[in-house]
Formats: sequence, C-alpha cells, structure tokens
Amino acid sequence: MDSIDITDRHVPGVTGPGSNAATDSSSSIAVGSTTTTSVNRANNATASSDATTSTTTSATTSATTSAANIPKLAEPVLPPLLDDYTLGPHVTVPGRAAMDEERPPPPPEKVPVSRELSLRSMNSESSVGRREMPLARLLVIIGVLSLALFIAAIDQTIVATATVRISEEFDSLSMAPWLANAYLLASTALQPITGKLSDILGRTQVLLAGIAVFTVGSIVCALARSIAVLLVGRGVAGMGAAAVIGLTLVIVSDIVPMRKRGPFMAVFSLVFSISSVVGPLLGGLFADRVSWRWIFWLSVPIAGLVIVAILVLLRLPRQPHQAQTVWARLRRIDYMGIVLLVGGMVAVLMGLTLPGAGRRWRSPEVIVCLAVGVFVVTCFFIVEARLSRDPIVPLRLFRVRNVATMMAASFFMGACMFTPIYYVPIYYIVVENTSSTVAGIYLLPFVVGIMVTSISSGVLVMRLGRYRPYMWAGPAVCTVGLGLLSLLDQDSPLAMRICFLLIAGLGVGPLIQLSLIAGQAAVEPHDMAATTAVLTFFRSVGSVFGMAVMQTIMSSSLRRHLRPVQIEFLEHASDALAAIDNPSVIYRPEIPGGLRHGIIDAYMRSLHLVFVAMIPFGALMFLSTLPLKHIPLARRLHAIPAE
Repeated sequence: MDSIDITDRHVPGVTGPGSNAATDSSSSIAVGSTTTTSVNRANNATASSDATTSTTTSATTSATTSAANIPKLAEPVLPPLLDDYTLGPHVTVPGRAAMDEERPPPPPEKVPVSRELSLRSMNSESSVGRREMPLARLLVIIGVLSLALFIAAIDQTIVATATVRISEEFDSLSMAPWLANAYLLASTALQPITGKLSDILGRTQVLLAGIAVFTVGSIVCALARSIAVLLVGRGVAGMGAAAVIGLTLVIVSDIVPMRKRGPFMAVFSLVFSISSVVGPLLGGLFADRVSWRWIFWLSVPIAGLVIVAILVLLRLPRQPHQAQTVWARLRRIDYMGIVLLVGGMVAVLMGLTLPGAGRRWRSPEVIVCLAVGVFVVTCFFIVEARLSRDPIVPLRLFRVRNVATMMAASFFMGACMFTPIYYVPIYYIVVENTSSTVAGIYLLPFVVGIMVTSISSGVLVMRLGRYRPYMWAGPAVCTVGLGLLSLLDQDSPLAMRICFLLIAGLGVGPLIQLSLIAGQAAVEPHDMAATTAVLTFFRSVGSVFGMAVMQTIMSSSLRRHLRPVQIEFLEHASDALAAIDNPSVIYRPEIPGGLRHGIIDAYMRSLHLVFVAMIPFGALMFLSTLPLKHIPLARRLHAIPAE
C-alpha cells in the first residue's frame, strides 16, 4: 500500500528554533512498503546557530514556531486511476487513491442494520460513477429484456396443456412430465454457471449466447420426430434459458440505480406472471387448432428480434476482471463444483422419477441413482467449502438467517407453483373430456391469483417497507387452497373449482418477489447478485423436485387403481393399460361404459393423491417463513441519494 511517512516535523532548507543536530535526525518519505527516501538534515554551521537561538526560547514557543514554519506539501491534484507522480529526484508521491487508503478511518458509527446496509449501497453505487441512461433508451432496453424473459419463462408452462397431445403422437404419456423436467433441470443447473460466466466474459456476450442456444433448442423441439429428440431439444433450450432468466435481472441492476430499481423489478415480475397465464393458453390453442410444433416455432422470430435489439442498443461497462487474459479468466471458473452440482442433481432427480416410469422404489436403478446423487451433492458442498477458491455457491450465504430462510421457502414455493399448472389441466382433459385450450382457460384463476398478489405485495412493500406479514399470509392461504383442491371430484361445480384455484394462486404470489427482497435486504451489496442467483436456483430445484415427486405419486397410484379394472374387463385389459400413456383411449366408441368409468375413476383417485401430497409442501413453505427476521426497508429503499 502506498503511503507518506514523515518522521520529523522539520524540512530541509527551513530553519527554526529548536532544530539542533542532536534532536533533528532525519525525515523520510516512504512510497509503498519498500521505497524510502531519507534526507539528512544535519548542517554544521546552521545547526550551531539554531542551537544558540533555541536556548533563549521556551519549549512551547519553539514547538509552535517550528510547526508554523513547516511548509505544507500541497496535495497534488491527480486524476483517478493514474500511476504515482514524481515531484523531484528523491521524492515520489503516490496517487490520490493510495493516499486516501493510508488515511486512518473515522471511528465507526453505531447505526441500525438497515441504515448501515443503505450507506454501503450508497457507497457502492457512487463509486461506480456511472451516468444515468436517457429514459427513452432505458425503456426500450427494458422492453427488449422483458421480451427475452417472456420467451424463456413461457417455455416453462406452455407445454402444460399440450403434454397430452404430444404424448398421444409419440404414445408416451409416462414421459410427459420430462417435457417440463428437462427444461427446468437444465435451466436450474446452469443458473449459477451463467452468473459466473457473465462476471468473467461480460453480461452482453453471455446473454446473447444464451438466447442463441435457446433458439437452437426450440428449433430442435419443433422438428423432433421422437420423444427422445424432443427431450434433448427441451434440455438445450433450458440451457439457454438459464442465461436469459438470470441475466435479465442482473443487467437491470447494472443500468438502473438502486433508488429507481423497484418499478422495473415489478415489470419483470409482471412479465413472469403473464407468461404463466399466456403459456397454457397458447399451448392449448396451438395443440388443438394448429399443431403442438408451433409452440416451439413461436419463440424463434422473437429471439431473433431480441438479439438484433441487444446488439444495437445495449452497451454495458466492462467488468473489472475483463482486462485479464482469456486464460486467466477461464481459470477462475469452478469446473469441479459445476460437474458435481449438475451430476448430483441429475442422479437424484432420476432416482425420484424412475418409480413413476414403472420402476419399483426398491429396484437397483432407483437405489443407485439416489445413493450416488446424495453422495455427489455432499462432495459438492465439501469441495465448495474447502477447495474452491471462487465457489459457484458462496457457502457464507447459508449462515445468513434470512437468506437461509428464503432458500427453504423458495424451494417449497417452486413445487407449489408449478405442480398445479401441470396437473390441473390433466384433471379437465381426462376427467371432463375438455380440449387443451379449455383446460388452459380453466387454469386462469390460479395464474391470475399469482399475478395479482405478486405485484400488489411488491408495491405495498415498496411503500411501507414491511414484508413479513405478506410472507406469512401468502403460504398460509396457499396451504388452504391446496387443501381445497383435494376436495374436487367429477361432480364439483365450476364455481367451486375456480374459487379453489384462485385461493391457491393468491397464496403463492407474494413469495415470488418478496423472497428476493427479504434475502437481498439481509446481505451486503457485493452479495446481492449471488443471493438472487441462489434463491432463484432453489426455486427452480423445488419446481423440478415437486414435479418428480408428483409424477411418481400419479403414475404409481394410477397403475394400482387400474389393476381391478383390468381384472374386471379382461378382454379390454390392454386398453385400460394403454390409457396410462394415451388418455384418448378412454373416449373411443368401442370402450364399454363401465370400463370408461373405471379408468376415469382411477385418474380421479390418482389426482386426488397428487393434490393431497401438495398440502405438506404448502405447510412447509409457511413454516419456513416463520423464522424470518424483520429488517426495516423504509430507509433502505429511500436513502439512496440522487446521482
């Protein structure tokens, strides 16, 4: 660290009382920790004269006069980020940044936690010194990023009402949940990776690459001629969506000051909610009226438009470590952590899904997958804690109370949010014999409830600075709504179905945005991006986990309840078994009425178990929010000064 060390109050060439040869030794100006310039001030003739004069003067006057005669070194006015300046052949003065670092810090001021975080946020933003973007250009960029988020988010739900039609074409309903799982698994596993890559390679570059990969995956899905190719395409699209979903929120933080960030975050929450509403509707419409393949063709032209707009409009400042060589930047990536995390997740989820595809829980395949997955995930945490120099998941976040609380809440919220979106349409398609489009319309109360409370709760928190009441009320209402869904049967009136779905959606909504706010409020500014990524990661993991568990319950229960039907109608036993993968068998003219009723009843019993199994997820979501600590947000949200 550069510093200036003046060990004596006398300067060469300036004489005064009290400066004798015995007491005046030397003065040094030190630059850094190794460079020291020493100047000898002993002058024989001058020292004798000064000594004679100093004997007739008091010690106090001598000290005062000496201090008054010392010329003050004018602090050079240096532009920031420049090297040290040389004032003479023996004197080197460091730049302003080094001098500021050497000055002793002021005594710490005891302030509340929320205000301390506000001041840190102010310092972190003011140090960047960025100019605000013109409003018109900012709005256009926000619109482009919202469009990118829309096509990535809509792919999570657009296949919900089309899975039956897709499964009928490929005759594989048991693999239908993997249309969602493949996408969610890929996007979940790569979210932390894309965050690190954007830090190293740049936000724009990684975002463009993600959109390109997403487009390629969508084209593969649209051209698929087998369920295997379709699942591969979904996985590739999910890899690209990981960058799109994660980096849109990060880029907003790069271009919008913190004091203005709230409304734009609400816009992205609105986009995410609208995609949940429009996705099932578009999926059902394309599946019934045109072709399910148009579900995937829809994203291709939109993605091309977004790429062109980003290339033309988006200009972000270079990250500090982008000045490093490519090799130095690539060495910072935690490859071992990435491999362990992705491998462990795939193994665990395969173990959870295999029973739904006909394997027994005690089968060797299931046991090996679960055992290997748990072992690999354990190794991942050990590596991140002891070996990784730059971990993809900062383990210190797990020690922050509110962040750990929101990790658990986000996990269970993901399961509660996506499971009804996929299984309520099956209720209407199989039990009520409705089309995919009608099933999507019937799902509207659930997704509209999510949209209303996610936005309204965010606005209330921005105005009032309190979030815990909504965090507690939301999961409680969601648990009640999920319990009410388990009461549905074939004879339930339409008003009851709409009301139950609306209640469940209203309960899920608050956590979508408030989980991020609660987590970010508990950490320092340099950990906000990591906290956002971790919470999004846990929400996606919860979605995949919930889908896998519910598919296991659905498939196992359906096979169990169909066995008596097969025994009763032996001549149609193969038709009853085929109804598991192809529900259209139920309504074939040659199927006897008793067999049709038996198959529908088996589906209804299985869906009842799925809805009952969602109740513990809602209850755990509520319990996980109880330890949430209140950090006042009013000052934090409004204390950021104008730039």
